[in-house]
Amino acid sequence: MMNRFRKWLYKPKRSDPQLLARFYYADEELNQVAAELDSLDGRKDPQRCTLLVSQFRSCQDNVLNIINQIMDECIPQDRAPRDFCVKFPEEIRHDNLAGQLWFGAECLAAGSIIMNRELESMAMRPLAKELTRSLEDVRGALRDQALRDLNTYTEKMREALRHFDVLFAEFELSYVSAMVPVKSPREYYVQQEVIVLFCETVERALDFGYLTQDMIDDYEPALMFSIPRLAIVWPLLPAHPRTCPGATAPVACGMVARSSSGAL
Repeated sequence: MMNRFRKWLYKPKRSDPQLLARFYYADEELNQVAAELDSLDGRKDPQRCTLLVSQFRSCQDNVLNIINQIMDECIPQDRAPRDFCVKFPEEIRHDNLAGQLWFGAECLAAGSIIMNRELESMAMRPLAKELTRSLEDVRGALRDQALRDLNTYTEKMREALRHFDVLFAEFELSYVSAMVPVKSPREYYVQQEVIVLFCETVERALDFGYLTQDMIDDYEPALMFSIPRLAIVWPLLPAHPRTCPGATAPVACGMVARSSSGAL
């Protein structure tokens, strides 16, 4: 009864642009669509069911988008790192990904299995359950605060948001990795190491004068083939990578010239 009275008395205006007010009405709309879905028999009205599912997903996207804006505003320095997103295929990185992840987490938490991903689904289920519980806590905390003070973010709310953000980032990496090929941290690190090795190889060859900047700028075909070969051979040379003991010329860079002419 007290909650109903507080809701009637302190409910924010629908036109209020503040984030907590926007969240309040976005979350209310989501609850209304969810309630209608629960009461609908999809076999009797499949078209209505499909429409409601689409509307439900759209409402989820909207709620998560506002929650992200709230986190950017109230815990900007405590956001969970998401550097791993650069490893996702381009077609995966779109605005609706967050909503899809929420929907996926709810399905996994309810016992569903990702098609042809039974082992991955079982491994992710505990995380999905924890994520959905955390999200419910966040939604409850934000709704409650919207009925108290739209201008204040309590420490309890901040802590709930921090916990949710960490869980959501962890689930995002796990779920997307199960759906599409994603490089592991080790694979990504090795790729970066190869890039650095090629860059250092070119720099050393430029230092010795066996290459010119024009050859690189023009993407000389023979040079492009020789760089990976030279990068492999260079670390095998004696202690100093630039000059072999007893040699009258820098052996490694001499290989660049021979490689560019087809010797390697």
